[in-house]
Amino acid sequence: MRLGCLPYLNVKPLVYTLEHGELPVGWELVYAPPSELAEMLVRDEIAAAPVSSFATFIYPELEICPGICIASDGPVKSVLLMSNLPIEKLNTVALDTSSLSGANMLKIILDEVFHVRPEFVRMSPRFVSEMLEQCDAAMVIGNPAMLYPKDGLHVVDLGEEWKKLTGLPAVFAVWAGRRMTPELIEVLDCAKRIGISKIDEIAAEESGKLGLPFEVCWDYLARIMVYDLGDREARGLRAFHEKSILHGLVDSGIYAL
Repeated sequence: MRLGCLPYLNVKPLVYTLEHGELPVGWELVYAPPSELAEMLVRDEIAAAPVSSFATFIYPELEICPGICIASDGPVKSVLLMSNLPIEKLNTVALDTSSLSGANMLKIILDEVFHVRPEFVRMSPRFVSEMLEQCDAAMVIGNPAMLYPKDGLHVVDLGEEWKKLTGLPAVFAVWAGRRMTPELIEVLDCAKRIGISKIDEIAAEESGKLGLPFEVCWDYLARIMVYDLGDREARGLRAFHEKSILHGLVDSGIYAL
């Protein structure tokens, strides 16, 4: 059994125990950005992964693991548009190639909130400065978004803008697979429950790795991130799907959640 895993701080409470000796015998973790994990799932190279929620719109064969997500109910701090210009004047935006949910949520927000439809260019987030040199703005997710200096830039937090637009949480990722068996669901749910109880430990460990203050990591994991896929999160996910259809980002169809 091969499970996909994200290389970001926000996923750590969901996989911490799996990374620290609680992965079932014969199972392994494979690390990749969310956009790549979705393609690996479709190619049947991994059994499940925390993938961009948008991937479940374009790959209806993927089943969502109940009760688990990576979301925010307001500012998220790690899915950001950073711009050299006021947002209303944007002509070009570099999109993080790692992202599916953030990239498409941004298109909706720019259109509905800021009334702009810039040209989008997909670029690697490895060098955010290059994204900002080549385009008016850069949409970046995960650790690169948290770590990049923001002095002098106009910054839009997509979690915050989504909450203003819809009144609902922004669900950026879900655990999904071709077949979510009872055994797999139990392993993932157990990892989440124990991981959330170890936020202090995780924040201390990741603080050292990322060079961020412990308080920043702890606040992000304990207060900003939402890991329970409850009723409001499900409604936020459905709203994302509906708006994606409205904006021509995905084909229409029934979305089961």
